[in-house]
Amino acid sequence: MIRMEAWPALMTRETAAAYIDGSLRDIDELRAQGHITPVGDSKRIKFRKADLDDWIDGLMEKGAGRRSK
Repeated sequence: MIRMEAWPALMTRETAAAYIDGSLRDIDELRAQGHITPVGDSKRIKFRKADLDDWIDGLMEKGAGRRSK
């Protein structure tokens, strides 16, 4: 597991997966669903921390709207 005190603004696929505590497949699915957009050229693709933060914030908003029965 990658541990960082400060996460970079642009992350590799592996670092992005560690940041969301997920897998490479999770990053691929988020990309396919349009939640995150890769930046860079075809050899050095990175993902924006801001996009990942927006996705995380969206999860938190969905969770806040749920009521327990």
